[in-house]
Amino acid sequence: MSGFLQEIIVDENLVWDKSLGNKPEKFFVKLTSKTIDEIKRNRKELENINESSFLELKNEINELKTEKILLGVGLLIIDGKSFLDFSKDEIKKIYEIICNMLGTLYVQNIKSEKIIEIKDRGKSMTSGGRYHQTKEGGSYHTDSPHWTNVPDLVGMLCINHAKKGGISKFASAYTIHNQLLKEQKDVLKALYEKFYFDKRGEFKNNESETVFEPIFIFKDNKLSFRFIMDYIVAGHEIQNVPLSKLQETGLQSLKKISENKNNVLSYDLKASDMAFFDNRRVLHGRTKFEDYEDENKKRLFLRTWIKLE
Repeated sequence: MSGFLQEIIVDENLVWDKSLGNKPEKFFVKLTSKTIDEIKRNRKELENINESSFLELKNEINELKTEKILLGVGLLIIDGKSFLDFSKDEIKKIYEIICNMLGTLYVQNIKSEKIIEIKDRGKSMTSGGRYHQTKEGGSYHTDSPHWTNVPDLVGMLCINHAKKGGISKFASAYTIHNQLLKEQKDVLKALYEKFYFDKRGEFKNNESETVFEPIFIFKDNKLSFRFIMDYIVAGHEIQNVPLSKLQETGLQSLKKISENKNNVLSYDLKASDMAFFDNRRVLHGRTKFEDYEDENKKRLFLRTWIKLE
C-alpha cells in the first residue's frame, strides 16, 4: 500500500549532492584486468551476444549492480578506458551483453526498439520532440515517465562526445524530497497526486494519448519517482485539465531544486564510457551541446531501458 514519506532521510547512499563527485569510488569503476582478458580471449563470441562465454564479466557486473546501484548511490559508471583494445562495434556488443546481464531489456517505442540512439534530430521539446532527439540541455528527468510501467534502470554508452557541452547531470530524488519536506510540505503532498503525462505520440490505436500517474510514490519503504516537466504540461493540455495552483507550485519547486547546481553531480562521459542508474530514484539530464559538422563525429549515445530480474 502506498503512502507519504514523512521523515527526513539521512542515508548517504540515498541522499547525495554535487559533493558525490569527490567520492568517485561510490560510482566509478574500471573493470578488472581478469575480466578484460576474458573478453579478449572470447571476442569472437561478442557477435552472438553469448553471455555464457563471459562468466568473469557476469560475476563482476552482478557485484557492481548490488554494490553501486541497488545498495549504493544508484549510479554506476564504467571507465571507457577499459575498452581501449576493442573496436566501436565490439564495444557496442560488450555494452549490450552487460545490459542483458543487468536484467531484461525493455522495448522503448512503438517500433519495438530495445536500443535507441541518442542524437540531435533537429527536434525540440516544445514542439513535441522527445528529449533524446534534441540538443537541448536542462530538463532533469527520469526516463519513460509517460509509460505505466517505467524501467528500473537506464543504461547509456557514449559513442561520440559532443564538440562542446553535453555534460551529463545526475541528481537524487531523495535529496529533492528531503528539501520539499523541510520547506514546502503541502506542496510536496500535491506531487503525490496523479498527473497526466503526454506519451509523445508513442501510443497505438484506441489507446489514450496520456498516462495518469503520481510523481512521487512511497511504497514498501521505498521512494519511487517519475518526472519530465514538458510531458506533464503537454499531458494536461491534451486532456484539457488545468493544473491546480498547488500542483503548479510543486512542479516549479521540483524543477528549481533539481536544477540547483549544489544538488547535481556533473560527469562528462567520454567515448566508450558506460553509465547505468536507478531510474526510480536518480534523475538525469545534460547541458546543451554543440555538434561537429561531420556526421561521423556528431554526439552519439546508445540507450537501454532495463527491468531488474
